[in-house]
Amino acid sequence: MDKSSKVENLKQEEFSEEEEKTAENAPEEIEKTASSAAEENASAKPKKKKFSFKELFFRGILPVLSSGLVRFFGVNIFVTPNKFAPGGINGAAVLLEEATSLNWGIYLLIFNVPLFFLAFFFLGKREAVLSTLSMLLTAGISILVKYVPALQFLPPYGGAEGSEPLLHGLLGAVAGGIFLGIALAIMIKSCGTSGGTTVLASLVNKKFRNLSVSALTSGFDAIVVFASIFVYGGKDFTSALDPVLLALVSLFVTSKICDFILQGFKVAYKFEIVTNHPDELAAEIMQKTHHGVTKVEAEGMYSHEGKSMLVCIIRKRQIAVMQRIIRKYPDTFAYFTPTTEVFGKFVK
Repeated sequence: MDKSSKVENLKQEEFSEEEEKTAENAPEEIEKTASSAAEENASAKPKKKKFSFKELFFRGILPVLSSGLVRFFGVNIFVTPNKFAPGGINGAAVLLEEATSLNWGIYLLIFNVPLFFLAFFFLGKREAVLSTLSMLLTAGISILVKYVPALQFLPPYGGAEGSEPLLHGLLGAVAGGIFLGIALAIMIKSCGTSGGTTVLASLVNKKFRNLSVSALTSGFDAIVVFASIFVYGGKDFTSALDPVLLALVSLFVTSKICDFILQGFKVAYKFEIVTNHPDELAAEIMQKTHHGVTKVEAEGMYSHEGKSMLVCIIRKRQIAVMQRIIRKYPDTFAYFTPTTEVFGKFVK
């Protein structure tokens, strides 16, 4: 065997020894890699938040207290003295008080106990607890005011039965709707649900997806409202409709107040403008409204001509300014729609 072949054989033997060592050490290397990766993942896991009483107070205790008290004052000062039911669980409780003379807080308590368990197991624990506690607070205050003489300085009107309402008829319905709208907005903002008929609507929606929660809630409210005809009655057709009309007014005001509080000053308007003068128009819009403009290249499908579309978000008070600017430019088409929940850097 010549010298070159001996050298090759030695190299092959050394290479095979290195392969054997690598194969022997492979499990150890894999274990080290896995352990280091596990350590990295453990360190990367987010730490649990420490208990914060401030967060608990503002996200839990305060919403429950404020919504429960506002609901109590709204119903006791404006709803029950004017003889109408505001819809939902509150309205059903008010109707039963009128029919049986038992305090409406007792019925509110009875209704919300089973609803709590339904919401707790099927919708969400936090939502169920907060919304039910708010309702129970309202019910508890109503019961105490009715049956504890020391608390009868609270409404209705210092505990005097049959006293005149602070606001009559339509004004009472509007005022009651404002109070109930505030209470509703507080609960939706804090836990995402208002409880009551919303829980029933959400459960029905889980079974029948084609039925929306808002439509089902409105349907339940309508049943309570029209049932007031038989409870409050009336000598003639017009007087029989009074509680229904007052309830509808109250529900409308409640919805508007709730929407206003939830959306508030975040409501804005989006303009989409198709134009052949994008640079001049955008410059004037930015100068006079102090809002940014986004340009998107577009094509008209009828003429197949290239155009530009400008998108701009402005405040409601600036609509007239935008319309005056757009009128200056020929061959320009624009429309605007309301938009909510404006995030990011947006000048109010």
